[in-house]
Amino acid sequence: MKKFIVYIFSIFFVFIIFLEGLTKIFDLSEHTLPEASLNNNRLLRPGAEGVLVQGGMREIASHYKINKQGFNSLKDYTTLDKNKISIALIGDSYVQGIHTNVENSIGRILEAETQDALEVHEYGRAGMNIVDFGSMFAQYVKNRYDYTFILATDKDMVHKKASVMGKGYKIPKNSFIREIYSKSSSIRYLNINHDLSVKIKKKSSFENSNKQQKKITAIDINEEAMKQFDSTCVFLYEKGKLETSLLLPFKLPTVEVLPLFTPNDHGFNSHWNLNGRKNCALAIKNYVEKNELIK
Repeated sequence: MKKFIVYIFSIFFVFIIFLEGLTKIFDLSEHTLPEASLNNNRLLRPGAEGVLVQGGMREIASHYKINKQGFNSLKDYTTLDKNKISIALIGDSYVQGIHTNVENSIGRILEAETQDALEVHEYGRAGMNIVDFGSMFAQYVKNRYDYTFILATDKDMVHKKASVMGKGYKIPKNSFIREIYSKSSSIRYLNINHDLSVKIKKKSSFENSNKQQKKITAIDINEEAMKQFDSTCVFLYEKGKLETSLLLPFKLPTVEVLPLFTPNDHGFNSHWNLNGRKNCALAIKNYVEKNELIK
């Protein structure tokens, strides 16, 4: 038995050494985005720039660049051009836009589509929910922009606690273990590229298949968070991801992101590709143009 255990560990050790070399040579390993506590909000580290690799075989290699405010954007949000219609876009990882080059973000596409008649600032951070959206609007956006678009799903609407806003203290501190993790290409490849830790934490397929999903109703919506938004706010959604009837009591307009360009995601990864971002940009463009004509 002892020989068998030694044999297994030897095989595993050789595998890790081989994987370490392979992932480094071909630059296959994804890395954790550098974070920073900005006004006690868990955002991204200003000035950070790099290429984020995703997928088992480097299917995605996207350029990111973090601005002074801690968001993935080529623009500084300190000032706005008064000669342009100003737009804020709030959302989670879809708006953060790490899965496509920052040069092809929703905001940059939207500005190009309107011949720079609009100025767009993207307030995206992975993991945010309706509580974060409301706080983000109140702290960064309110009374600054002509329009605010919030990209949301049913699941976002029911959260009672923020995951990003006011959570700057939750950024992991540097430690010996984290240092090893950040330098080990093979461990990062297994854990991030292939979601190893996530899969380990998941319950058995038998338990998941027998667990009934509770349908979200109006009573589940976080009303306090929704009260943060004002008449400049518009909710963006994709069909099947947000039940718009849930928003009726709040009298806020909704706009569907239509799948005009397909495929609109990365296949193995459900986040939008360039086509998905075009779809979102066009949805915003059409809404603003119609609204401006009415004015």
